[in-house]
Amino acid sequence: MNPYANRLSKYEDTAVQTSSPEKLVVLLYEGAIRFLRQAATATQSRNIEQKRQSVDRALAVIQHLQSTLDRDKGGDVAVTLDRLYIYITSRIVEGSGKLQVAPFEEAIKLLSTLLSGWEGIANKQPERAVPTTLLAQQATSQRIQFHG
Repeated sequence: MNPYANRLSKYEDTAVQTSSPEKLVVLLYEGAIRFLRQAATATQSRNIEQKRQSVDRALAVIQHLQSTLDRDKGGDVAVTLDRLYIYITSRIVEGSGKLQVAPFEEAIKLLSTLLSGWEGIANKQPERAVPTTLLAQQATSQRIQFHG
């Protein structure tokens, strides 16, 4: 494995493990948007396999977001988000099936609006410290990587 890719992966793992729940939602939205942009690009270039992979990833993120809605605590907001996720999913499926970019772009626009709101919420949350056990694991793995 590329040593730089390995370091990036460890950095991303640390970012996820030390993020607040709100920041994790931000990361999920960013991922879905990135995958939809890749799907749009692949659709334009008629790279069907890349389009399929990107659509699958975007749909998995949307489904995860939808499955983690707390309808008891979230009330009307959770119901509205659920409906929006259903609509976004339908646009993604339509874009994928008809090989059209416009539905992906609409889904990106909707997700970007949601992302903006979640970024505002996440920025108000205090940063979490890196757990010492995680630091110890990374230090150990780096010693092995550089001396082994």
